[in-house]
Amino acid sequence: MQNEPLRLGILGAARIALGGIIPAATRTDAVEVAAVATRGGEKARVAREAAPGARLFEDYESLLEEAGVEAIYIPLPNSMHVEWTLRSLAASKHVLCEKPFSLEAGGADRAVEAARGAGLKLMEGFMFRLHPQTRRLKALISEGAVGEVRQAVAQFGHRLDDPADVRGVGSLGGGSLGDVGCYCVSALRLAFGAEPSRASAFARFDEEGADRELAGVLEFDAGFGVVSSSISSARRERLEIVGTEGKISLDAPFRADKSGGKMEVSRGGETSTETFESADPYRSELEEFAAAIREGREPVVGPAEILGNARAIHALHFSARQGGRAQSL
Repeated sequence: MQNEPLRLGILGAARIALGGIIPAATRTDAVEVAAVATRGGEKARVAREAAPGARLFEDYESLLEEAGVEAIYIPLPNSMHVEWTLRSLAASKHVLCEKPFSLEAGGADRAVEAARGAGLKLMEGFMFRLHPQTRRLKALISEGAVGEVRQAVAQFGHRLDDPADVRGVGSLGGGSLGDVGCYCVSALRLAFGAEPSRASAFARFDEEGADRELAGVLEFDAGFGVVSSSISSARRERLEIVGTEGKISLDAPFRADKSGGKMEVSRGGETSTETFESADPYRSELEEFAAAIREGREPVVGPAEILGNARAIHALHFSARQGGRAQSL
């Protein structure tokens, strides 16, 4: 099976599945969408059009029983990620789960332990980590382009006006940190190349418990990372990393796949600029997932990343609900 495409099953006909993952699968030989589970009606029709060769199931459990499916992609609401990851692993399927994998550290711990115990691969769907811009950023930091990182600021926000949008529904794990702030947390951890030791945050929560705005600080041994996320503001997206010798600024750190990105590196009074094409990070994500399975290795955004991000998100949320009281990780 080493050279055969990975047979992927998808739980639900979410927008990211129909508009991101399924189209990306048609652009690579590494993955084949073999099955989609969705209720009948309009979503089933759309799923059939998007993946005409896939077998349709009306419930998730039946898809998990399908012997021909090797791995599962989970684009469900945040509150369902851990549950269906565990069910998929119990059915002996590898799992690619949308970000954020979990808003709670305990859920991530259980899933990683289950995957390791079963000898299965587990990956979080942070496609921006596979974009050439992010790979270049990581290389520059590792090479010491700005010296030792001391501070970093990650901002990501936009407006969700539809009250039914699951990304903003508190009971489904929605909120700014789970929707866009999780990207910021991932970027800050990448910038420092380490895990934070403490977190503090303030947030504005709606009646259902979703954080509409959040501002937080992650404390690393080398310095501080600032998170700013929103689902009730004008769109903004930026990352700035400041070190002992210079700084790196990105104008589209998380969604450079839409229209490309620009990175400025300033050091010693001089500034150089690198630009990046929109690229195809969803395809890269699928190819990385398939390669990790076929090669018997951990994916780039695997268990270590899942645990690190979930623990930081959990600590930020906890602090925000405690009025900003610092939380140790």
